[in-house]
Amino acid sequence: MYLHIGNSKIVFNNEVIGIFNLSSSDNQVNNKVLKNASFEAVNNTTGNDRPRSFIVTDANVFVSPISPLTLSKRYNS
Repeated sequence: MYLHIGNSKIVFNNEVIGIFNLSSSDNQVNNKVLKNASFEAVNNTTGNDRPRSFIVTDANVFVSPISPLTLSKRYNS
Protein backbone atom coordinates (compact mmCIF):
# COMPACT_ATOMS: atom_id res chain seq x y z
CA MET A 1 0.00 0.00 0.00
CA TYR A 2 0.96 3.63 -0.20
CA LEU A 3 0.48 6.85 1.77
CA HIS A 4 -0.50 10.15 0.12
CA ILE A 5 1.46 12.88 1.94
CA GLY A 6 0.35 15.96 -0.01
CA ASN A 7 0.74 17.69 -3.37
CA SER A 8 0.50 14.48 -5.42
CA LYS A 9 3.36 12.84 -3.50
CA ILE A 10 3.09 9.27 -2.24
CA VAL A 11 5.37 6.98 -0.28
CA PHE A 12 5.05 3.25 0.21
CA ASN A 13 3.85 2.17 3.67
CA ASN A 14 6.74 -0.24 4.11
CA GLU A 15 9.22 2.65 3.73
CA VAL A 16 7.67 4.81 6.48
CA ILE A 17 9.66 4.88 9.71
CA GLY A 18 7.67 7.58 11.47
CA ILE A 19 5.19 10.46 11.16
CA PHE A 20 5.92 13.46 13.36
CA ASN A 21 4.26 16.75 14.29
CA LEU A 22 6.24 19.67 12.88
CA SER A 23 4.45 22.28 14.99
CA SER A 24 6.25 20.93 18.06
CA SER A 25 9.24 23.09 17.21
CA ASP A 26 10.44 23.12 20.81
CA ASN A 27 10.80 19.33 20.70
CA GLN A 28 14.55 18.62 20.73
CA VAL A 29 14.19 15.24 19.03
CA ASN A 30 12.29 16.75 16.08
CA ASN A 31 14.89 19.48 15.73
CA LYS A 32 17.75 16.93 15.77
CA VAL A 33 16.13 14.76 13.10
CA LEU A 34 15.53 17.71 10.79
CA LYS A 35 19.00 19.16 11.32
CA ASN A 36 20.76 15.82 10.82
CA ALA A 37 18.89 14.96 7.62
CA SER A 38 21.00 16.00 4.69
CA PHE A 39 19.60 18.83 2.58
CA GLU A 40 19.19 16.49 -0.39
CA ALA A 41 17.19 14.02 1.72
CA VAL A 42 14.58 16.57 2.86
CA ASN A 43 11.76 16.92 0.36
CA ASN A 44 9.26 19.73 0.79
CA THR A 45 5.79 18.70 -0.40
CA THR A 46 3.95 21.66 1.10
CA GLY A 47 3.93 23.99 -1.92
CA ASN A 48 2.38 27.22 -0.61
CA ASP A 49 0.71 25.54 2.37
CA ARG A 50 1.96 25.72 5.94
CA PRO A 51 4.03 22.65 6.89
CA ARG A 52 2.34 20.60 9.62
CA SER A 53 4.20 17.31 9.76
CA PHE A 54 7.26 15.46 8.59
CA ILE A 55 7.55 11.85 7.51
CA VAL A 56 10.77 9.89 7.92
CA THR A 57 11.31 7.07 5.40
CA ASP A 58 14.20 4.74 4.67
CA ALA A 59 15.89 7.27 2.38
CA ASN A 60 14.18 10.66 2.84
CA VAL A 61 12.47 13.10 5.14
CA PHE A 62 9.30 14.63 3.69
CA VAL A 63 7.71 17.83 4.97
CA SER A 64 3.94 17.75 4.51
CA PRO A 65 1.00 20.18 4.83
CA ILE A 66 -1.20 17.37 6.15
CA SER A 67 -1.63 16.94 9.90
CA PRO A 68 0.15 14.00 11.52
CA LEU A 69 -3.17 12.69 12.85
CA THR A 70 -4.64 12.53 9.33
CA LEU A 71 -1.49 10.89 7.97
CA SER A 72 -1.50 8.25 10.71
CA LYS A 73 -5.18 7.46 10.03
CA ARG A 74 -4.35 7.07 6.32
CA TYR A 75 -1.37 4.89 7.17
CA ASN A 76 -3.41 2.61 9.43
CA SER A 77 -6.38 2.19 7.08
